[in-house]
Amino acid sequence: MKRSIIYAFLTVLLVGLLVGCQIQGNLMSQSEKLLIKMINKTGGKLDLDGNQKVQLEQLKMDIRKNFLEGQKEKEEAALRIKEEGMKENPDTQKVSSLLQGLLRNEMEPMSRGFDLRLDFQSNLNDIQKKKLTQMMSKWVTED
Repeated sequence: MKRSIIYAFLTVLLVGLLVGCQIQGNLMSQSEKLLIKMINKTGGKLDLDGNQKVQLEQLKMDIRKNFLEGQKEKEEAALRIKEEGMKENPDTQKVSSLLQGLLRNEMEPMSRGFDLRLDFQSNLNDIQKKKLTQMMSKWVTED
């Protein structure tokens, strides 16, 4: 009896986490859209030359690819968790380890997206860099 209660609890926990992962997937998609929107808005205000505009488009493609890879990794991890949870005798330590890895990697695509944006910043001239810094300061201080 005690064993069935533990399995029931683990199943409920697993389902809850998978639902949470799905919600987070939507959050990841929204984060990607927000980041692309900010890049478009910023690029429009920096008076980019032709080469910089091409690099900006490449940046957006790299960010989209980055988020797609992050989503794929999350889906694979969620599948492994689900598979383990469906076993007759799931390895709770393995499930816990998989969940911890999933949570640790949750912010990685966003972090990589910002790194990609910083790489693009190196293509800007001094005036554009100053203007970008001012815009970023304004975004941080807006209520």
